[in-house]
Amino acid sequence: MIWQKIETAPKGGGAELTTDPKWVQPPKIIIRFGDEGIAIAYWDWYYADGGSGCTNGFAWIENFTGDPLDLHFTTPPSHWMPLPDDPDD
Repeated sequence: MIWQKIETAPKGGGAELTTDPKWVQPPKIIIRFGDEGIAIAYWDWYYADGGSGCTNGFAWIENFTGDPLDLHFTTPPSHWMPLPDDPDD
C-alpha cells in the first residue's frame, strides 16, 4: 500500500443525519501525522467545519477512544492509506 495525500481520504457521510438513507458509514483508515506518528481513524462530520460539534474543524477521530486526533497530535494529518485486509478473511 502507498501513502496518499490526506485531501484524497474517504470521508463517508453524504447526509447530515445517520438515519438518512443517503448516509454512508465513514471507513476506518490509517492516518499519518508527519513525523509524529500514525493512527487508525475515521472522519466525523459532526466535528467538521459546519458540523454541530465543530470547535476547530478537526474531524479525524481516533478509532479506539473516539477522541478527536488533535488531542494526540500537534500537526495536521498529511497522508492516509486503507487498512489492510483482515487476515481471517
